[in-house]
Amino acid sequence: MLKIQGILVPVSTPFDHRGDVYKAKLKSNVERLNAISLAGYVAGGSLLTAEEKVLVWELVAASAKPGKLLGAAASAPSVRETVALANRAAELGYHFAFVGAAAEFGGETRTLYYRSVADASRIPVVVDGDLAPEHPNILKVALTQESARLFGAFKDGATAALVPVANAIPYSVQLVWEAYRQREDEAGADWQERIRPLVALVEAHGTPALKCAMDLNSYYGGVPRLPLTPVAEWVKPAIAAALHDLKS
Repeated sequence: MLKIQGILVPVSTPFDHRGDVYKAKLKSNVERLNAISLAGYVAGGSLLTAEEKVLVWELVAASAKPGKLLGAAASAPSVRETVALANRAAELGYHFAFVGAAAEFGGETRTLYYRSVADASRIPVVVDGDLAPEHPNILKVALTQESARLFGAFKDGATAALVPVANAIPYSVQLVWEAYRQREDEAGADWQERIRPLVALVEAHGTPALKCAMDLNSYYGGVPRLPLTPVAEWVKPAIAAALHDLKS
């Protein structure tokens, strides 16, 4: 049974001046992240086409250090396309598919979506943000996406976390996990407070703020894909201040 523990980075996809996936920068970002003892990566953003998701999965898999967990964000509106994406990820060596049902799917339809994907997926399925239905191919992972209270979530029983700001400050985020593992409550609370300002800015201003933070901290964020636009100029000084004294 696959075991998922620690910090997972939802890899931010960089784009070049034409709006295409910036292969060299994605490779460079992942290779830098490899130096940190993160658990692994979840690749494939919501603004990517199916073909681009596969390209990103190929690049991340080729650049990831051996031993890193690889998750493929494989959600699509239909079961058919989601299964096709999950199985393509399996062919590329991914360990699990990270799947979220469309917002309009509720109740029994949502459960049917997850179970149907799990029935046909050749890799285990991790459900995004929902109570996972019982199924032998759906992993029950205590996964938190509460970056603002990461240390508290670990104390409350979470065993893994998907943390967007880890794209910009991976070491600082990893230190929260390490403090939890070593039962160093004071250190964990301290690092949680240090990353909190950046987490708040990214939660308030979204992907554009994350990409700005990456650019300011020696990773490549670049411009977001339309309909998103670069973060407002007045926000940039606050992002720079939030990065001050954080370990990248």
